[in-house]
Amino acid sequence: MRKLFFGLTILFASISLSQEAKSLTLDECIAVALDNNIDVKRARNGEIIARANRFQAMMNFLPTLSARINYDFFFGTFFDTNAARQVSETTNSSNPNVSTSAVLWNGFANQYNLKQRMHEQKAASAGVDDANLNVQANIMTFYLNAVLSIENLRIAEERVDLLEKQLDREEKRLTVGVGNLNDVYNFRSQVANEKLNLVTARNTVASSKLALIQAMQLDPQDNYDIMPIDVVENDLLIDLDPFDQVLSESLGYSPTIMQAESNRKVAKYSMKGASAGRFPTISAFGRIGSNFSSNGALDPETGNFIDNASFADQLRFNEFEYLDFSLSIPIFNRFQASRDVQVAKVGVLNADLDYQQAQNTITNIVQQAYLDMVNAQTTYQSASENLDAQQSTFDFIKKRFETGNTDFYSYQESLNNKNRAESQLVNAKYTIVLRKRILDLYRGKSS
Repeated sequence: MRKLFFGLTILFASISLSQEAKSLTLDECIAVALDNNIDVKRARNGEIIARANRFQAMMNFLPTLSARINYDFFFGTFFDTNAARQVSETTNSSNPNVSTSAVLWNGFANQYNLKQRMHEQKAASAGVDDANLNVQANIMTFYLNAVLSIENLRIAEERVDLLEKQLDREEKRLTVGVGNLNDVYNFRSQVANEKLNLVTARNTVASSKLALIQAMQLDPQDNYDIMPIDVVENDLLIDLDPFDQVLSESLGYSPTIMQAESNRKVAKYSMKGASAGRFPTISAFGRIGSNFSSNGALDPETGNFIDNASFADQLRFNEFEYLDFSLSIPIFNRFQASRDVQVAKVGVLNADLDYQQAQNTITNIVQQAYLDMVNAQTTYQSASENLDAQQSTFDFIKKRFETGNTDFYSYQESLNNKNRAESQLVNAKYTIVLRKRILDLYRGKSS
């Protein structure tokens, strides 16, 4: 029995430890989200591709180099250039060679392509920063909702606890014959109603935590505790920088705008590259090689034909060097070059529109975040004063109710006013902290 008891104790302890909630701070939530977010991973992959494309654009300036060796079988009658005669027998031959080719000029298409790829890499890097910023801003918003719902749940629990104590007091007073049955019924009804509200508050906490956990792409079945945000009361009412300064810094730092600006340059050089298709192309080609034939070969030093010349001798006999320069002039390509230029021009126009849209988007985000913070500071000042007043009023009404000098409805109204002021103060407090972090994030300032 002692062994069984000991084993069960260990089992229950292990289960308890496995279900222990893991605490998450805001910074931890952001770090987890950045590691797990698919958009961030996709942006990083895009940056790798852009880097590879830029490297290839640099390599396009170099000539190509290739080596080739073959061994062929000819059947029937044909003219053997190595033997310098027509043969009618099975012939083995080989033509090993090394060749190179280079584009000397193609309307600066390679230069435009390199610049295009350079700006594509810049756009991809900005895309990674933009994805990181969006994830952080979203996590902050979800975290704010979760923290506020937890604080509202705390207020609701304190409200239920207070009303239950008041109900217990009124029931005891009624038992000894000095209470009011009407007040008992009112408190019972109010407690039941507040417990229903408490269930709603708990559901809101669960929903807000689920949204945060899903945003971090964690398993919702695991247990997590959302830690409160450290709030320094003296920092809540600090003077804000002027909005024009905040907006200017945000527009100057914004990865979204940097990406849009880089894409504008990508479109510009893409159009120039398309225009290069209308120009001629000058190319060079060179080859060094030799030939072998089973029919023999002529020795260039002696002028004698050697019927059974070896493979190595024939490679030496037939060695050659070849160099070719070519000029390709596009005359008519079914208007493909014109179409490419036209499409590229539209791409430039769209890139300009995307840049304007990026500026508008960042401006709107910063305006809303700044306004939310200003409103939260104003609300915090009023809510702080209001809570002090409502707390004093409630303490006074509570004493009067307990001495029978006021009715239940005055007590209830005072309690509602106090709880509403508590909720407004908590909401304003956390909104100030989170909105400031979001503004600093868009301004490129570390928290």
